[in-house]
Amino acid sequence: MNYYKNFIKPILFQLDAEKSHNLAIFILKNNLLKYPKIKNYNSLKTTICDLNFDNPLMMAAGFDKNAEIISSLLKFGFGAVECGTVTPKTQEGNPKPRIFRLKDDKAIINRLGFNNIGIDNFLKNIQKQNITQPFGINIGKNKDQKDAIADYLKLLDLTYGLSSYITINISSPNTKDLRNIQQKSELDLFLQKIMAKKSELITKTSKNIPIILKIAPDLNDQELQDIAESVLNNKVDAVIISNSTITRNNLISKNQKEIGGLTGKPLFDISNKILSKFYQLTEGEIPLIAAGGIFSAEDSYEKIKRGASLVQIYSAFIYEGFSLVEKIKKDLDILLKKDGLNSISKAIGILS
Repeated sequence: MNYYKNFIKPILFQLDAEKSHNLAIFILKNNLLKYPKIKNYNSLKTTICDLNFDNPLMMAAGFDKNAEIISSLLKFGFGAVECGTVTPKTQEGNPKPRIFRLKDDKAIINRLGFNNIGIDNFLKNIQKQNITQPFGINIGKNKDQKDAIADYLKLLDLTYGLSSYITINISSPNTKDLRNIQQKSELDLFLQKIMAKKSELITKTSKNIPIILKIAPDLNDQELQDIAESVLNNKVDAVIISNSTITRNNLISKNQKEIGGLTGKPLFDISNKILSKFYQLTEGEIPLIAAGGIFSAEDSYEKIKRGASLVQIYSAFIYEGFSLVEKIKKDLDILLKKDGLNSISKAIGILS
């Protein structure tokens, strides 16, 4: 019996989506759930950017915005957890309601707008936890900050060395003009400053913390090529493909016209195309982390075969429940054996 689907999900889905999310955070923060038995598979162990992962499944940013439940989420079997997006100052985000379920599409639309408690309280939450596996901090700019790079550099100063990696989020559709940083006219200088700051922090701390760039799925071929060139030229450590989409193709749920970023099943094919193109453009020289519509081992495996070293889930965790991670791991191991592979790393990019 699926305890989540039969008992917990019906209760959560009776509530407004944001209230439901807040309740889930409370439950996990207070360890009010029975955690699954974790099984590790040698075939799923992988290493990128000198970080060792027990498996390639990660919790995407956005679920644990304020770094309250990193250690709790890791108990579900994730190879890593990414928390945030965090900004320098506390901010409320956009007006409510701002999260919408598209049940028939197995999707979610949000226009949260980087609502978070600010970096000082965020870091205090991390310090309260005993975290023994890789985790990332996803950083963004405050809504009222006109000098975007100033916020990112400040956050790098404050977070560097306190997590396994740092993700630079310039691809949320819910902060005005944020995605403009992805344009060629802005991106190269932006990344030069980011990576120069990293070099400075390496000298200061003697730690080489990977810097990961998170990009949007709503990019044309030229934009994608420009980003690939800039990422390689500036020696960014890895790229997450992708954030939520603003496209609305073939949706059937009543909330389909809500403004915001769409995640879940409808993002799968969109992000796959971007993933394959980016892997080809970078010729496998940079690790890629895939996100978007992953609900099963088959979905995960396709992302990996298209060029991803790791995969992130979020919406599926909400729709399918807490046991999903262990199921995907078990089935991924089976898929690898069927293909005669003894390591997930050997599947990376074989479709591209």
